[in-house]
Amino acid sequence: MSGFLLEVDRLTIVQQQQAVVSDLSFSVRKDAITAIIGASGSGKSLTARALIDLLPDGLSIGSGSVRFSGEAVFSMDKKRRKHYLGKEIGIVFQDTWQTFDPIQTIGRHFLELFAAHSSLSKKAAKEQALHLLRQVQLNDAEKVFRSYPHELSGGMRQRVQLALAISMNPSLLIADEPTTALDLQIQAEMIQLIKDWRQQSGSSVLFISHDLGVVSQIADEVIVMNKGKIAEWSPADKLLTAPRSPEAKQLLADYLLLSGSSKTINRSSSKLIMKVEHVTKQYIKKNWFQQEVIPAVTDVSLHIAQGEIVGLIGESGGGKSTLSRLMLQLEPCTSGKIRWLGNEPFRQGIQWVHQDPLASFDQRWTIEKIVGEGLDYRKEEKETKKERVHTALQQVGLSASDGRLYPHQLSGGMRQRAALARALLMEPELIILDEPFASLDMSSQAKLISLIQSINEEENLAVLFITHDIQVALAICQRIYVMEKGAIAEEADSNKILLTTHPYTKRLLSCMPGFEARRKLLNNKVKVEINE
Repeated sequence: MSGFLLEVDRLTIVQQQQAVVSDLSFSVRKDAITAIIGASGSGKSLTARALIDLLPDGLSIGSGSVRFSGEAVFSMDKKRRKHYLGKEIGIVFQDTWQTFDPIQTIGRHFLELFAAHSSLSKKAAKEQALHLLRQVQLNDAEKVFRSYPHELSGGMRQRVQLALAISMNPSLLIADEPTTALDLQIQAEMIQLIKDWRQQSGSSVLFISHDLGVVSQIADEVIVMNKGKIAEWSPADKLLTAPRSPEAKQLLADYLLLSGSSKTINRSSSKLIMKVEHVTKQYIKKNWFQQEVIPAVTDVSLHIAQGEIVGLIGESGGGKSTLSRLMLQLEPCTSGKIRWLGNEPFRQGIQWVHQDPLASFDQRWTIEKIVGEGLDYRKEEKETKKERVHTALQQVGLSASDGRLYPHQLSGGMRQRAALARALLMEPELIILDEPFASLDMSSQAKLISLIQSINEEENLAVLFITHDIQVALAICQRIYVMEKGAIAEEADSNKILLTTHPYTKRLLSCMPGFEARRKLLNNKVKVEINE
């Protein structure tokens, strides 16, 4: 009997007669975790969706076959396919909003699933759902069961999605980017939950990610995809130490860039351009008969010097973004002072790049108009404005033709570059980057890090880099502030923070995906030659 649960043979996915995934052949061993890794657009998620017959409109299977436990998936009749998709395959998607019905409670999602694929009574189904919610370490299972999706955090929705996926004891769990955009602690917890479930159930996992650090923590075997094809397929430890293909070597090079200590030249001066002095921010939540004071930022002090890249790290909900809004004077402080010491007026001297550029762009405008909006207030001549916009686009690696496109026509990395171009066009002395890499693949992250470092060196531009990803902060920042529950827990040079004795910072470091693999690679001084 074959030792493979899933076998994919020469699978091709087409769009308008053009192959977007070509001649794909791989297999998933029983009781193993196989990862598919690659840059955005490499075909990872399309491959996973093809296995469960959920390809987006306009895409179809061109040729090839998929066998599950020796049975041809594409030849299954309707009843058998329902059983295959409902009981034998569990699915965890990256985007939890598209997974849940917003007008149904979490409990209703479970009850409908059990009604469709089991003979459990309503009472027994509820008891099993509560058991599963506790299994994925959701503390108040009863409250979660009664809640609507919007009432849960992103990490909680991912846990609920995992509980739903394993509820039928599937033979195969497909996890498509389940940790992207989650903070490091929740990422680590999700990875451990999947590993624990695999060990207890003896089932297989197909894990899809763009993060080599995450993959190194969880996978037995790794498939590297590039432009719809398999570039390499090897055991995880070999991929980390001896990659063979150019694509795998590039992934490892990007990973080492993101994992290494800062390569930024320290060009900061003694001239401070911003001082935050004992700043506190509290929100008032009013109830019928009383009001509740909710602290968001507590007695925070920090400084940024000219030409310096400073990191602000911490978990989601720790107060980082609230502090950035206070620094931008978008909200008033409850107490304390924020002093702007730059040469330019405040509104010109400081610019902000939002975590989600799509949310900060007018979808009806072209990129050229979005980037050049700030010049409208300076009454620039039309031709001068157009020339400056094109120069800004080229500075961040975009072309003038990209300026004629609309936001939805650009990739995530390109939109982030456009947001950066819009900020740079105002010739600021300080840029605040709020979680700029949260949903980007490693290649896009590495390119943007190099871009920011280059601009920092050429323009002597100061940067406040806000992130929950300590790994990225180590790669780009000179100094790092660690923020815990609204307060500054620690300040340290980036090359010293690995030696920290502070318990919170140590916990953040321990949650870093692939931290042990990263330390091994750096200690062994692994060299990756890309151009051979």
